[in-house]
Amino acid sequence: MSKTMILAIGGAGCNMAETIMRVANAHWVKEATYLFADSDMERLSELGKKRFETLHLQRESDSFPTEKLRGVEKLYILAGLGGMTGSRFAEIAAKSAKSDGIGNVALIVTLPFVFEGSGKLAKATEALKSLSDMSVKVLNNEELTERYPDINFINAFVYSDKEALNAIESGLL
Repeated sequence: MSKTMILAIGGAGCNMAETIMRVANAHWVKEATYLFADSDMERLSELGKKRFETLHLQRESDSFPTEKLRGVEKLYILAGLGGMTGSRFAEIAAKSAKSDGIGNVALIVTLPFVFEGSGKLAKATEALKSLSDMSVKVLNNEELTERYPDINFINAFVYSDKEALNAIESGLL
């Protein structure tokens, strides 16, 4: 097992991790251990068919099972805030990893695009408050529309995923 793990939480986190696995340039990112965690069993089944390591999260749980994190020295947690799983478990996973002795934990979270709705943005803002005492790289998806003039509804998340990769490869930890 690699001593670096990329933990993808929820739908957005899993999408980011799949893109990162495909387009990463840095050898250490390609060789990292990837763990896909979600509360959506159908999504986990699809990921399992691709032979990805998966972890089912119970929506009502207040804990994160850390058995699969043993031996990890650097942990990058990817999550989209605004939905159910990423908003809930980004904080829980980070705190659980820290309390289990992983000293290097970084969260990379995205805030939703405006077109995703005000409800998601409100939920993301609330979730972000709970992460204030952690090492967090916040990627505001809406800001991407200012930097990339060709961004649209169809390619927006590709840009967002690549921003997460840039954050990892820049050496957050």
